[in-house]
Amino acid sequence: MPLPHARRARRRLALALAGLTLLSTMPATPAVAAGAVPATRAVPGGAVPATRAVPGGAAPAAAGASHTVTLITGDRVTVTEVGGGRYATDVKRPDGARGGVHAQTIGDDFYVIPDEALPYLADDRVDRRLFNVSMLIRDGYDDRHADSTPLIVGYTRSAGPVPAGTVKKRALPSVRGQAVEAAKREARRTWEDVTASAGIAKVWLDGKVRTDLVESTAQIGAPAAWAAGLDGKGVKVAVLDTGADLDHPDLAGRVSTATSFVPGESAEDGHGHGTHTASTVAGSGAESGGTEKGVAPEADLIIGKVLSDEGSGDDSWVIAGMEWAAAQGARVVSMSLGGDMPSDGTDPMSAAVNRLTAQTGALFVIAAGNVGAEASISSPGAADAALTVAAVDSADQRAYFSSAGPRFGDYGLKPDIAAPGVDIVAAKAGGGYEAMSGTSMATPHVAGAAAILAGQHPQWRAQELKNALMSSAAAVSGTAYEIGAGRVDVKAGITSSITATGSVYFGFVGWPHPSPAPISREVTYSNSGDVPVTLDLGVSGSVAGGPYDTDPGADAGTPAPGMFTLSASTVVVPAQGTASVTVTAHPEQAADGRRYLGEIKAGGVRTQLGLYAEDERHDLTLDVKDRAGAAASGYLLLQRFGEIDPEIVAYDGKTTLRLRSGVYSGVTYLQTSGSHGPDSIGMTQLGAPEIVLDRDRTVVLDARQAREATATVPKVTQDRALYLNWHRTDGDTSVFTDQYLLPPWVDTMYALPTAPVTRGSFEFETRWRKSRPLLTVSGVEDFLGQPGSSLYDGTARLETIYLPTGSISDYSGRDVRGKVVIVTRSAGLTGSERAANAAAAGAALLMVVNDGPGKLHEWVGKDDGTSVPIPVLGLTARVGQALISRMGRLTVTGSPNSPYVYDLVDPHPGRVPSSLAYRPKASELAVVDMRYHGSGKRRGGEFRWDYRPYRPYSVGYEMALDFPSTRTDYVSAQPGTAWAEDAVGGANLELVSVSETHTYKPGSRQTVNFFGPVIRPRNNAPFWSSTRYQGYMAFNVQPWADGGHGHAGYQQWGDTLRFTVSRDGSLLKESEWAMAALEEDPAGASKYTLDLKAGRDPSAYPFSPATHTVWDVVSRPAVADEETMPLLQLDYGVVTDLAGYARGGRQSLTLTPSHLPGAVGAGRITTATLDVSFDDGATWKKASLRRSGSGWAATFPAPLSGFVTLRATARDTAGNTIRQEITRAYGIRS
Repeated sequence: MPLPHARRARRRLALALAGLTLLSTMPATPAVAAGAVPATRAVPGGAVPATRAVPGGAAPAAAGASHTVTLITGDRVTVTEVGGGRYATDVKRPDGARGGVHAQTIGDDFYVIPDEALPYLADDRVDRRLFNVSMLIRDGYDDRHADSTPLIVGYTRSAGPVPAGTVKKRALPSVRGQAVEAAKREARRTWEDVTASAGIAKVWLDGKVRTDLVESTAQIGAPAAWAAGLDGKGVKVAVLDTGADLDHPDLAGRVSTATSFVPGESAEDGHGHGTHTASTVAGSGAESGGTEKGVAPEADLIIGKVLSDEGSGDDSWVIAGMEWAAAQGARVVSMSLGGDMPSDGTDPMSAAVNRLTAQTGALFVIAAGNVGAEASISSPGAADAALTVAAVDSADQRAYFSSAGPRFGDYGLKPDIAAPGVDIVAAKAGGGYEAMSGTSMATPHVAGAAAILAGQHPQWRAQELKNALMSSAAAVSGTAYEIGAGRVDVKAGITSSITATGSVYFGFVGWPHPSPAPISREVTYSNSGDVPVTLDLGVSGSVAGGPYDTDPGADAGTPAPGMFTLSASTVVVPAQGTASVTVTAHPEQAADGRRYLGEIKAGGVRTQLGLYAEDERHDLTLDVKDRAGAAASGYLLLQRFGEIDPEIVAYDGKTTLRLRSGVYSGVTYLQTSGSHGPDSIGMTQLGAPEIVLDRDRTVVLDARQAREATATVPKVTQDRALYLNWHRTDGDTSVFTDQYLLPPWVDTMYALPTAPVTRGSFEFETRWRKSRPLLTVSGVEDFLGQPGSSLYDGTARLETIYLPTGSISDYSGRDVRGKVVIVTRSAGLTGSERAANAAAAGAALLMVVNDGPGKLHEWVGKDDGTSVPIPVLGLTARVGQALISRMGRLTVTGSPNSPYVYDLVDPHPGRVPSSLAYRPKASELAVVDMRYHGSGKRRGGEFRWDYRPYRPYSVGYEMALDFPSTRTDYVSAQPGTAWAEDAVGGANLELVSVSETHTYKPGSRQTVNFFGPVIRPRNNAPFWSSTRYQGYMAFNVQPWADGGHGHAGYQQWGDTLRFTVSRDGSLLKESEWAMAALEEDPAGASKYTLDLKAGRDPSAYPFSPATHTVWDVVSRPAVADEETMPLLQLDYGVVTDLAGYARGGRQSLTLTPSHLPGAVGAGRITTATLDVSFDDGATWKKASLRRSGSGWAATFPAPLSGFVTLRATARDTAGNTIRQEITRAYGIRS
């Protein structure tokens, strides 16, 4: 199952302000919780190494289950499905990372934003899409599919050097930028260089652009032009698309040059879209005897392949194609493509259109897009200079899919014109013809029309062509925000000697506007004829609607007489000359928050008019104070009801904002003093979930009024993870959730109490993970485990020794073996060098005293990301100096594996209460006995992910754990709280097991096993199952599911798989992964056979090193949109120790067959068999089964030691079967 796909109209593009909550500035050397050596998020020792991504780009066996994305900051985010539409998100911080992490759900999209990125997002220096994890995965930028991130780097002046860690792909002079590939392994270097460079104006994701798909020449009047000898001859038209089939009869001899900007692909069209659009512009129609020829069949085509054979491309490919087309002398550039999101026309592609148009006079004809909603015009069609094309059908009715205006942000007039775009027949790549629909099909009609006019008027540049096409367009049903000036009319364009300004936008009239000055603009009429022409002028106006994001249909169609007036009722346009009239808009007549459209008619030509009267505005004054009462600075996330994307607002003490009236929600975070001593650091959440801005208001956010959030439990604990969570929605459009995973040096949480909300819904939530302290040091009350260090195991009384800086020379002649070395941090050594020196000298533990204010938090591991082999602790200057002054022995006690963990959440629906003390009773918690199986001691990791009803994502990080081990967990179990667990193990942390989401009952006790026998292929809720859709089917099996209930498992690498799918005995698919897709839907019932052979290294995995499973499944065409197929699966119940061994001798085992949940076509399970082998399958013995509950029970004699290999089958009454063989399913020993 893929991640949720959200392409929401009104979503910002280049200038989007991310939905963020922001910290005030962090100290340069941050630190952590008192007495804690937390499981750091950077490296082994304190945490699982950052190796969840698949090496070498290899695909995991359970694709669609887990995806890792390396962000531009170097943070590595792994998103794993856990069933029920929920996802667990593991974040690994890079060396040098500062601050905490925000995991944010905005609408249907999911972002992970490190604190340190927020100022650059607020200043619009970094593209917000670079942190949209769900979009990055959808578009193939996850680490499995890409080892680099494509970027467009814009410069303040001319292009400078490329940022560190990047490779230049191409120069993009039209946007004063460069396209680069940023290697993910160098992401941190790139980030530090980009943020330090004053010469870099902005960094964009080089995002995906796609084809705009969903008897037309006669409809637009092209035959009249042909009859007049106007067919585009001699006019160069560039088609930037998926290339073209240069051998198609309709294009043979029509293309003068073709080049590809898609790496590794020629200009040949492997998709079909480009062939269709190119032939619509200028195809000869040869294969149809001339019937299906293009609009300008004699135009000189040049083909730029800017979209891949998959139909998508990078922004930089498109920009490079535009620059090439302009340099080739193209008079017209046809672009049937666009981005996914609305644009305000300032993004790199739109900027390139504007600049190239001004420099060369080329007319860029660009598709409006196929979203269909208001304000959904995407880039590059949002550019001012573009001739942006909507689609109509054969009856001149607007196509339902055609994207509409106004332009996002400024309410500008877009699209500009319309053309046929429904069921358009044109050349098909490979020969013949095919029908396609979309604004992609409308665009080449207009490009062909432009070529005809360019041939008729060789001196005309882009603006003259654009004006001529728009002013001569046929008036058809729809507003200017839907179909622009109307449907293109080639006949009218070539026969009229008069052209007019195509459109005039009077802009955005600010509120209040009771008596604003009239706004005047010039409309110019041009006469290409040899005699003067007198034009009678008339103007009309009407309301087009309200704000596109709140009330788009308000008063639409209401006449607005007098809104637009003319300086004259007639005008004489001289032969071969121009004449102008003044058109004036009267905003004093405009109602608040209304869009107005108008039209000037002058004979057979028309000009479109537009104006937007801003809706009501008021002042919102923010007065933010820290815990000392001083003015605070930082950033506020501000969300307005009815809008999708929150805004980021910088504040510094008192800050006044001018905002639309409405209901707002705002939240910010301040780093403040904590409550655990003089060096304690707290994080204070200051929020106002309901601000009714119906007049000027002041909101005071005073950290002195905040309350501490605490969790009291009976056992001695340290905090391993702290969260402050905020959720606010208006119940419809606005949905925002921020999970703030606090940085490790924060030990205190505060939140400002609020009044109950009266609109929409709100929830404030605190989250703790607590365990027994990992390390205690006698007499040292406050220290911070450094990322990249190891954990201490055991208790020892150790001598201390002070060395000034910890340089190699400091150790000369000093015996530090088995001692605690104390050094003072200095800029002359890196943290890694200090740690390496201490380890090489034999120190048992290193303490580093900060040489500046605050707590110390620096990377001390090796360059390859592995840990230094000793613990390294950071001390504040105060604590360190006190320790140095009393040098002596210290008692050090380390417990890497805590015998207990508390996973606690304290949700507060409706408001932030005045008391945030959480004191759960034993009867309110669930007790979970965790059993982590393993053969031989190995370091692994685990985490428990929390969910609330409104939150599909949970964020955290794997915490280190030795396998095998046991632990008792105490878990919050209030209504609405759900959990999912996972574990990571194996020789190299390649084995992953994930539970489905579930709830716990208060006061209950249960046992959960991870990596216990019997490990075998099995589908479970966390991952998508074998499913039949309308017209195709997809198969997916998790090869290494452990014996834990509701678990699904896979190896990220190191296994070998062979998966085949057959239908009625005929092989259809063969794959190296345990998945396959079939694009077919045969009528009637068919029997599909799925055959999976899975193997892995027996020296690393003594149990289940090989399995072989065969499924027969009877499936019929799906009736619903998707239906789960009735695959059988087998559960084995056997009691073993943590090493995977049962007691030798007579064995007891249960066998429980079942179908996938919700399976369609399942029968009643009637039959099961079980055979056992003690010689790895060389010989078999049948085990007798008896019915027991929903399955069968078996007892059978066995040796006192060795291994048990299982072979089982099951069948249902519908003909579905399973046959499964598991080599060495578990061990036996006396």
